[in-house]
Amino acid sequence: MFKNYLFSILIVLSVNQLINAQLCEGNLGDPVVSIDFGSGQGRGDALGNSVTAFTYVASGELDEGEYTIHNTTSGLKGNAWHVTTDHTGNTNGYMMIINSAVLASEGVFYTKTVSGLCADTTYEFSAWLMNIMNPSIGTDQYHPDVTFRISDTSGNVLGTYNTGDIAQSSSGVWIQYGFFFTLEADTEVVITILNSAPSAHPGNDIALDDISFRPCGPDIITSIDGSLSNSLSVCQDEIVSYNLEANVSSGYDNPQYQWQFSNDFGINWTDISGETYTNYTYTDTSTPGIFLYRLTAANGSNINTENCRIVSDEFYIEIIETPEALNGETEQVFCITQNATINDIEVSDSAIWYSEASGGNPLPGTTLLINGSTYYASKLSYTGCESDERFSVTIEIVFPTLMLNNVTDIVCDTNNDNIEEIDLTLHESEITNCNDCIFSYFLTYSDAENFDEDGYIANPDIYEYTLDQHIIYVRVDSSDNCYQIAEISLEFGETPIIPIEDILSICENEAYITINAGEGFNSYLWSNGETTQSISLTYDDIGSYWVTVEKDYGSYICNSTKEFEVLPSNAAIITSIEIQDWTSNNNTITVILSDTSIGDYEYSLDNINFQDNNVFTNLTPGEYIVYVRDKYGCGLTTEEAYIINYPKFFTPNNDGINDYWYINNYYIEPSMTIKIFDRYGKFLKHLNATSRWDGTYNGKLMPTNDYWFVVTRENGKTYKGHFTLKR
Repeated sequence: MFKNYLFSILIVLSVNQLINAQLCEGNLGDPVVSIDFGSGQGRGDALGNSVTAFTYVASGELDEGEYTIHNTTSGLKGNAWHVTTDHTGNTNGYMMIINSAVLASEGVFYTKTVSGLCADTTYEFSAWLMNIMNPSIGTDQYHPDVTFRISDTSGNVLGTYNTGDIAQSSSGVWIQYGFFFTLEADTEVVITILNSAPSAHPGNDIALDDISFRPCGPDIITSIDGSLSNSLSVCQDEIVSYNLEANVSSGYDNPQYQWQFSNDFGINWTDISGETYTNYTYTDTSTPGIFLYRLTAANGSNINTENCRIVSDEFYIEIIETPEALNGETEQVFCITQNATINDIEVSDSAIWYSEASGGNPLPGTTLLINGSTYYASKLSYTGCESDERFSVTIEIVFPTLMLNNVTDIVCDTNNDNIEEIDLTLHESEITNCNDCIFSYFLTYSDAENFDEDGYIANPDIYEYTLDQHIIYVRVDSSDNCYQIAEISLEFGETPIIPIEDILSICENEAYITINAGEGFNSYLWSNGETTQSISLTYDDIGSYWVTVEKDYGSYICNSTKEFEVLPSNAAIITSIEIQDWTSNNNTITVILSDTSIGDYEYSLDNINFQDNNVFTNLTPGEYIVYVRDKYGCGLTTEEAYIINYPKFFTPNNDGINDYWYINNYYIEPSMTIKIFDRYGKFLKHLNATSRWDGTYNGKLMPTNDYWFVVTRENGKTYKGHFTLKR
């Protein structure tokens, strides 16, 4: 019998109706009884009248008081039920599905006699339930209220447990319920499951699955050599001694133990002969594979019956098979420039290296290789296990056979901006005479030595060289297994600047133009064959040209070429000036040139500020002079322009200021006519381009007021407006 106080409390609680499930808090044994209703396609067999009072349905939906054995609830009650599989998620796993009804005999819907249990043993009884009602269709009226009862065959109740209302959920949830009970002399019990809900319509429908009995006993705390881990990885034939420890709490008055192992991932377990203590020393690493170990415990002679035992957590031990031997080149050649180490030896797989064929200590990967020495490698698995056989490699260290030259050169800076795109590969023949060498270019010596991608120049034939990068390092890998590093030292040289514009112009009234390429250069070559510093071209020589100059700086020579175009030009001829006026400040002047104006021109209204656009905007009324000049100095053309508008008011009080009303700049359109009216439309005065109104009508002074006018211009356009007479 149990002595442990905790177990005593749990046993007392288990014989009363409980609010919450009382699942085992110690260690459990393997399931003694496991009722999972089987598995298969379609529906399973009926349980029989001795098991349930409900009616079995082999096809179609379930009505009140009916059940079925199926692997899904789909199609059993329209959309009133959740669609679910059994509690393990096995698509073929069966469960008992019940459309509940109010039954006689306490509402018992499942009963079964279970045998093969052990006397003097505490068991955990458990089962999984689901309220399968779907709340989205509004049937949340009655909930399952399930009671589990365990009795002996004489009807004596050994334990009972009530779930209370099992509420609906949005997606259907399996819940495990259970409790403890203790057998003294019995080995057979009766399971009774009843539903105490007051009604079954609508609601109260449930699914039942995975009824099990498992021995329950004290806590078993496991460790390996005192650590918290329960797993080991060891190499095959490795000499080990690990202490598998199982600390069993009090609870049995006569505790007995038995160690077991499994080589099929826990499907079958085998007792280890003679291992009947809480500790087990693990030493056998002869067979590769995965092995599980565990301690079983029971009270007294129950240890001889597996159904009576509780079990510890499993110990996981992997024995890693000894790797096969390495292979590769048994003689390997390295160059003295490599400073080769153990890590540079090439073999077929990961390796651990030694200086002896057997025994000895591993060599660090940074160990420098010695000419004529032999090194021995064991294959190293990803888990750290070594092969039994060691692979030998003999090392030869050689010296470079290729002679290299450093290169110094001047780079002519085309734009004199300390940036130039150059072809570094042009210097390879200067570095060495080698047809099968591999040339690689780097920013630093260390980059070249280690072939570091960060400093690698991927496109040396179009390299953008700057003043900051004084030296380029060239790694030359040759067929003698050696690499060497040469330097290319570069400096910028000044490129001649040719003082010729991109476009030059010959005025039509000039006999020729002289083009000067600049003084101080050692040679000149023009596209027309001339070799002088300057050339002269006539109006008939328009076209595209180039000139190349060369400057000899003593240690190097730089040249430069300038392309330019010679165009004809002349002074502009103004055909017309188009004016958009009759506004206060939003008038425009547009200058129209004749087709014979062949130059490149710019325009101004003040002969100071010029623009490329021939249109002037946002102008106020007034007199303007338009200036048009050829950009290449072939002449300046001018013409007057006038913007007309009318005064908005006048004050005829004989003070000499604004005494008369007239059209501004009237004299440019002599045939212009103006008619003036009062606000009621009465005609008052007729003016021409040169006449003015003094504010009188028939000799009488007109009063302060607004007056209207109609202007007819020479081009026939008519403008209407009004102005104010003030006195």
